Amino acid sequence: MFSVNQLVGLSGQKLILPFYHVVSDEPKAHYDGLYPIKSVAEFTAELDFLVKYFKPISLTELIALKKEGKRISEKCFHLTFDDGLKELYTIVAPILREKNIPATFFINTDFMDNKALFYRFKASLLVNEFGAKGMLDLPFGCEEEIDVFAETLGFSFEDYLQNEQPYLTSSQITELISDGFTIGGHSKSHPLYKDISLNEQLAETMDSVNSLTEQFKLAYKVFSFPFTDDGVGKEFYQKINSQLDLTFGTAGIKKDVADMNLQRIGMEENRSGADIIKAQYFYYVLKKFAGKNQIKR
Repeated sequence: MFSVNQLVGLSGQKLILPFYHVVSDEPKAHYDGLYPIKSVAEFTAELDFLVKYFKPISLTELIALKKEGKRISEKCFHLTFDDGLKELYTIVAPILREKNIPATFFINTDFMDNKALFYRFKASLLVNEFGAKGMLDLPFGCEEEIDVFAETLGFSFEDYLQNEQPYLTSSQITELISDGFTIGGHSKSHPLYKDISLNEQLAETMDSVNSLTEQFKLAYKVFSFPFTDDGVGKEFYQKINSQLDLTFGTAGIKKDVADMNLQRIGMEENRSGADIIKAQYFYYVLKKFAGKNQIKR
């Protein structure tokens, strides 16, 4: 019913923040089934759509826009990726370099260099290997049960880690940074923040960001919430505001009372990126007229 330009005009929102986890023509067992995976062709088409209507901007430009409170004069986007998977180095980065599109990759520091495996990836492996679908229903904190079940079945997560090397390594991250990409923290172990205490939220956040900042000599500090920032209260933002440049949620196109927390658009659905973005704009306009387009803490 509406063009992109009409929707942007109606909403007044010129900045969008699309995010993915991975792009692949051959999804791996540790994430296959957790979310729809865009193929290389689908991802490339979505990038073409984005650059047709929006200007790509860097993380540095985004930080400056927010900190200086400048009015955003043209339609723009910044691309981000969560979980720090190796496909960012082998598949995603080469495509982005070719198209001259900057991006930020968010890293779980407990998993970087293939030191450990995210509990949901463990569950996905057991579903793919043994059909154990109930594993995906287990919440954060039940990793021991997953490990015991795998051991009972004779499946080694350590062997999978060593053979598949699913995560980015420090040397790959260094190369990505040298190519102009930016990185940020995504917590240490990828918990659901509303299920852990404030002190645990702060530790997961600042330990991951500070570790990356120190190791890679970063001049900025940014963080994206694992899963979602739903349920994260004002006190958390009050404590981290002076320590981080930006944080990122996953609620789509929405304003946030936590001013330096920016909401992103999840692009991993079984429909095109163009349809996802248009739908997000349309919902925002509806919520705007209903006074429900801002997250309250």
